[in-house]
Amino acid sequence: MNDPLSTITMSQRDGRTIILHGLRLLRRYHRLFLAVGIGTFVVGCGATLSLKRSFVATATVVVSPTSSDPVGNRGAQQAEGLSDDELATQAGLLQSRDVAAAVLRDLPPPASRGGFSLKNMLCTHGLHLACPKAVRADPAAQAQAQVDRLLAAVTIAPGPRSRIISITVNADDGQRAADLANAFVVEYQKIALDRQRADLNRTAAWVDGRTMQLRERWLEAATKASAFNATHKLSNTGDGAGNGPLIEREMSETAISLTQAQGRLAAAEARSDALARATARGEARGLVTLTQQPILVATANTLLQLESTRMQKAAALGPHHPDLAGLDQQIATTRASLAAETRAALDSINEDAVSARAEVGQLTHDLDRLRQEASGQGSPQAEYRMLTQEAQSARDVYEAFLERSKELVDRVDLLQPPVAFVSHAAAPDTPTFPNRKKLLMGVVVLSLVAAAGAVFLRDLFSSGFGEVEQLRALVGLPLLTAIPWIAGRDRRSVRRHVLDNPFSPASEAVRSLLAQLSLSAPKTARGRVVVVASASAGEGKSSLAAWLAGLARTGGQPVLIIDGDHREGTPGRSPLCPGLTELLSGEASVGEVVRPDPETGVDFLPAGAPKLFPFDTTEIARLRDMLKELGRSYSLIVIDSPPLLAMPDGLVYGALADQTVFVCRWLHTSRSAVLSSIERLRSYGAHVSGVVVSMAEEHAATHPGTRYGRQDTRRIALHYDS
Repeated sequence: MNDPLSTITMSQRDGRTIILHGLRLLRRYHRLFLAVGIGTFVVGCGATLSLKRSFVATATVVVSPTSSDPVGNRGAQQAEGLSDDELATQAGLLQSRDVAAAVLRDLPPPASRGGFSLKNMLCTHGLHLACPKAVRADPAAQAQAQVDRLLAAVTIAPGPRSRIISITVNADDGQRAADLANAFVVEYQKIALDRQRADLNRTAAWVDGRTMQLRERWLEAATKASAFNATHKLSNTGDGAGNGPLIEREMSETAISLTQAQGRLAAAEARSDALARATARGEARGLVTLTQQPILVATANTLLQLESTRMQKAAALGPHHPDLAGLDQQIATTRASLAAETRAALDSINEDAVSARAEVGQLTHDLDRLRQEASGQGSPQAEYRMLTQEAQSARDVYEAFLERSKELVDRVDLLQPPVAFVSHAAAPDTPTFPNRKKLLMGVVVLSLVAAAGAVFLRDLFSSGFGEVEQLRALVGLPLLTAIPWIAGRDRRSVRRHVLDNPFSPASEAVRSLLAQLSLSAPKTARGRVVVVASASAGEGKSSLAAWLAGLARTGGQPVLIIDGDHREGTPGRSPLCPGLTELLSGEASVGEVVRPDPETGVDFLPAGAPKLFPFDTTEIARLRDMLKELGRSYSLIVIDSPPLLAMPDGLVYGALADQTVFVCRWLHTSRSAVLSSIERLRSYGAHVSGVVVSMAEEHAATHPGTRYGRQDTRRIALHYDS
């Protein structure tokens, strides 16, 4: 059963470990962190400052709920609520291409400012290949492109369950955005008023023509009655009480019926002419005015709504969007239905006209018959009354049409646009995009994230060891010590570091290593042989060998360093001087090849001439005997082995030595190289005492020894010298 307290403690420890590991990574790769962070910040700031500014201005309009029917009955204007379809129709008309083109005529786009272009600069300085080819511009295509760009920057949104429409325009300048938003409303008002005036003017023209015909008919009838009166010299034309003969009363009633029938015939012909004109021009809006045909009006309204919906979707989604195909099919079906209803309406109106024409003919025939009867009776008085009634009837019809004509003329001056301003668009003071303060804050966060990510990836894909625990868990060997990085100006200063700075962390680490090797060394009568090996060159094994020998020499022990690397050799020594190669071949004696080092006072044996072949059995036996012989004179023999991955000589040295120390460079030696080298040493029978981490970061591992201050170090050094 798990203890909750121990679980919490382990969680806190894991969290603390993660935080400390992250801090170590930041300290380790602080240059990478700063470079990536500053670079990302500079690029982000440059991108933010180079973003094109945009301003948004919004105008608000209200759609009028009243509608005027130019050919309807007088006083038929009634306020009614707007449906969502009607509101969407007005929004689509506001965003039509005709309105956008009218706006561009009043507010043409500003001339583009040519910024810096490398291509233009090269073309200007004589590189004609970089010059763009002259393209003949099509004015119509340019105008349509400008309209498309303007419509892309405009958003017209009708408010749900209201009569409010918002016109939002996005532009590079705040004043231009406000001017464009207001111009869309003004231009649409102008276009809508022009359309209404055109409809009223067409109706008024037809009414004026019909009025002139009726006036001529009235004048003709009045002239005819006056001439008849003058011819027959009638002095009494009626008593005005309706007490005349029966024939005169019948003639009066027949004339009234004839006038009414002629009015119905004229009305039927007018409706037929209006329907024929609207059908010929294909205007569904004109069919809506024929209120006497409700089915036709409903079909025309449906067609108008479908066309408005298609206009909105085409403006928002493009002229080739798949959703438009269904609307086109509905529009075609509605047009077919509208054509059928139009034909039916024409047939109905023609039937009314034929009936009225037949009635007019019959009444005319009856009136002629009555006239003949009155004439046969010799009654010029009745004839005169009939003519007078005809003139009066014609005058009444003429006055009715004249009043209608005056009403239409007066209505033109009272027309109102379908939308009205609620609030004009105002020029914004600050750009809507970009919000540089927020973007710069985001750039800062992005820079930190990018820098931390770069450090994490650098550590993730690093081939070397960044944590001591990883190395210890991988190799399965004791970690003898970790030597910190020494900032030496040259190789000589690095080799003398433990002598010049005996109480530095590196000196304490080497002293601790020397003590561990002494404790774990086998008890023999001869001196110990220690091999310092590494996987590849440049990992600090030569410096470590010199430090081990130097510290052992300061303790009064006779120490010998053997340079086993035939390729590199001891730094500062000529590779042509005799050494180990000549000693093994018998060409030189120990006294001829062993020399003291004036810097450290340690005897050393150079590598000698390069070996072209690996050690054979005879040379290995000579090397073993030579080490035994040298062990009688030296208490410690340190062999600077060549890189194990480059030459097999280091494996032979490790097999003959008492102890082998494997050097692994911090963050440099790969895991595969470490495992391969240790496996090869073990396969040769080498006694690997442990691993030494070289050039480690001071904060990455706990180094042996106490960190002394400057005063303590100086006091210890004075005591040591005394």
